[in-house]
Amino acid sequence: MAKYRHVHTTFWSDPMVLDLTPEQKYFYLYLMTNDKVKQCGIYEISLRQITYQTGYNKDTILNLLEFFESLKKIVYSPETNEILLVNFLKYNSSKSPKVVKCIEDELEKVKNPYLLDMLKSIDTVSIDYINDIDKKKKKKKKNKKEKENDFINKVKEYNDEFKDIIPSFCDYWCESNLNSELLRFEKEKVFDIKKRLVRWKNNSFNKKKNEMPDFYDSYYLNRIKDDINKVREFEKHLIDNCGYEKKVNSYDGKIKWIKR
Repeated sequence: MAKYRHVHTTFWSDPMVLDLTPEQKYFYLYLMTNDKVKQCGIYEISLRQITYQTGYNKDTILNLLEFFESLKKIVYSPETNEILLVNFLKYNSSKSPKVVKCIEDELEKVKNPYLLDMLKSIDTVSIDYINDIDKKKKKKKKNKKEKENDFINKVKEYNDEFKDIIPSFCDYWCESNLNSELLRFEKEKVFDIKKRLVRWKNNSFNKKKNEMPDFYDSYYLNRIKDDINKVREFEKHLIDNCGYEKKVNSYDGKIKWIKR
């Protein structure tokens, strides 16, 4: 589908445009109408593509970008190769649900958050769009308990085959640090529940001696912390059978278990 970018006829009588050189007018038109321009007014484009399409060399392009930034007509992010067209939304906004959805989706994909902050401060029209994005993100974000419940429900789909190991499997993979919102399974690049369950069932570390895990399991240790005899038994098991050694940090006195 063809895309159209509108240039108002008053463009040519704008006081700023009247003071531009032919080269600057051409480049400004290019910034507003090239094939990478998005409905939200922020788009990503490489210097190489600008060079190819305009015929200008890299130094000239960088000078022109700096010039239009000084006029507060654009904001350029060299780190992400993104350009914000100031006031673009002011002249291209719409109440059409399709256009609103398009703009919101495009704004969500902006790589440099600084451009969103600039857009919000420069163009009041953009505030509603950005606020809607923030609301969506808040709705999408789940707390630890919600994520844990979702994970357990997915694991329970394999209850018939792995009923006996599901409790320990969920206990282990739903563990997290106090200072992190991520559960253990979320830290894995790939997590296929069925394959993990098969591995858990067959793996030696799931075969327990005296009902104790064959690895340092802080969740298990937390469960037995009130029974000093069980704690000692588990610590002895870690040292004698699992190849761990117990170390005490000199700066805070906390115990750390290290695999030998």
